[in-house]
Amino acid sequence: MRLSGDITARVWRIAVAMLVGIALLAAPEADAQTRRKGRAKGRPAAAAQAPAKQSASAKKKAPAKAAPKTSDKREIDNIRQKKSETEKQISQTAGELDRTGKELNRRLNQLNSLNADITTSKARVDSLRSHLVGLGNSINSAADSIRICEAQLEQLRRAYVDAMQRLQPYADRTGTLAFIFSSSSFVEAYRRIRYVRQFAAWRQAKADAITAAIDDISARRQHLTSLRHEQDVAFRQAEAGRRQLESQQAESARLVESLRRNEAELRKNLALQRKQAAALDSQLDRLIESQQKRMAEQQKRDDEQRRRDEQKRLAGAKKPTLADNRPAPSKPAPKDEKVVSPTASAEYASLTGSFAQNKGRMPFPVEGSYKIVRRFGRQPHPTLPNVETENSGIDIETRAGARVRAVFSGVVSAIFKQDGFNSIVMLRHGSYITVYAGLGSVSVKTGEKVTPGQALGTVFSPPSDSPILHFEIRKEREKLNPTAWVK
Repeated sequence: MRLSGDITARVWRIAVAMLVGIALLAAPEADAQTRRKGRAKGRPAAAAQAPAKQSASAKKKAPAKAAPKTSDKREIDNIRQKKSETEKQISQTAGELDRTGKELNRRLNQLNSLNADITTSKARVDSLRSHLVGLGNSINSAADSIRICEAQLEQLRRAYVDAMQRLQPYADRTGTLAFIFSSSSFVEAYRRIRYVRQFAAWRQAKADAITAAIDDISARRQHLTSLRHEQDVAFRQAEAGRRQLESQQAESARLVESLRRNEAELRKNLALQRKQAAALDSQLDRLIESQQKRMAEQQKRDDEQRRRDEQKRLAGAKKPTLADNRPAPSKPAPKDEKVVSPTASAEYASLTGSFAQNKGRMPFPVEGSYKIVRRFGRQPHPTLPNVETENSGIDIETRAGARVRAVFSGVVSAIFKQDGFNSIVMLRHGSYITVYAGLGSVSVKTGEKVTPGQALGTVFSPPSDSPILHFEIRKEREKLNPTAWVK
């Protein structure tokens, strides 16, 4: 067994040696063939190896580029995040500015309303003070009259007492009948009867005068007491009004001081209000100009139609026909928009004639309680010194949802919206125009004829501010003071 294993190992060694020898003999020939193929191909082979090397190098460099791509992505994410934060800050700033503007408008409106209350309180206090002065004069006059009446009563009493005292000795001696029958003649008796009657009448008159004087003095004293009570009530009212006025003035001073700290915002708000008012004026001027042009064109067409009708009438008059004897058809009476509707309520029954003829008698354009917070024309700014504001009409503060009504009959000539004024309704009354700005809802349409007191809509009610109606009266483009036209 050991011998056979040795033989097998030797055989394997011989086989391996033979294979190695064959491989060594074949190697030089293979190298020669390879060199020949390389010389035959030349540069194409080198060119073929270059891309392979480049691809290999690219594969080696590929992992190195992964890091820059990750950093770029991180930077882009950072930029996007900063952009989002900036947009959020811009949105927050815009919201704060909007809230600041609204709060500023609310405070300004509150200040205007407070100033209107102060004006009303001043007028009331002045009226009460004048009433107190009048009451004082009346009290003094009543007291003087009572003293005079008491002096007259005292004189009447003394005269009566003196007369009775002078008569007393004679009255004790004889009576009235004995005085008459003791006459020496009938004539003397008659005279004594007349004397007795006259004396009785005189005594009754004196007694009545004394009684009347006493009653007059009593009435005057009662009147004096009521005057003093009225004076006391008026004095208390004046004191309450004075304290209220002082409180309002103090609150106004606090508001002015708080608003002056935002002078830049106030001037910005004032510029915005002027811009909005100018835009409204421009829009109204454009509408009025357009309406004037349409009215002029319509007038021209009507004149032309009347001229043609007149020519036809004259031409027909030269050729009389049987139709000439027929009565002309009755034409309906032209409707005058200036005349007040007969169905108007009793509140508007006094409005007769044209718009101009009712100056100072037309009702206010809102129902219920109201107060004028900004008046017509140039007014000093409530907080900014040496600054004036211009108002083309009046601003009326009223309750939420108050009904806005037409002050006179007319035609709805325009309905539009404007920044800062919400919905606006314009009525034409012949050559006069009324403007109602600040409506939240509108219940009429363009071209509709309205009667005095007819609802045009409701006033716009901001969520955190008082409702305000802007009201104007114009004669075409001329601006008029509404307080001179409405009562």
